Amino acid sequence: AMVVGTFMLLLLGAVSASIYTVQRAAAVTAVAAGARVAASGMPGTAGAARPDLAGALPVVRRVVSPVLAGTRLRSLPPDRPCPQLAAIPRGQVDLCATAAGGMVTVRLRGTPADSIPLPGLDWSLDLMAEVHVVTFAP
Repeated sequence: AMVVGTFMLLLLGAVSASIYTVQRAAAVTAVAAGARVAASGMPGTAGAARPDLAGALPVVRRVVSPVLAGTRLRSLPPDRPCPQLAAIPRGQVDLCATAAGGMVTVRLRGTPADSIPLPGLDWSLDLMAEVHVVTFAP
């Protein structure tokens, strides 16, 4: 009985860690792709490019939604910072895009719904990517 219990605990931990690894890898890829989209910009006044913060979040959502099954993805309005991790309910992940000082920041923060809570292990996601804004002028 002790061997079976120990084996099941180790198996549960390994499955939980595997799921978290896949989710984190997708989230890293997503925020990097979103930051590149935001930094590439869109046409602005006089032909100069300006950051496309609104265009970044759908890219992030498209990449992470297949691996965050059952998790509520909340896209915050552009230029609004993500709330603190403790303020985000379990099962929800916030997506944020901000621009400041020639840099674009895309952030994904929260705790996925399908993570298995194990004592001493925090399976939350808090990732961000920063990219310099690319500007082109005629």
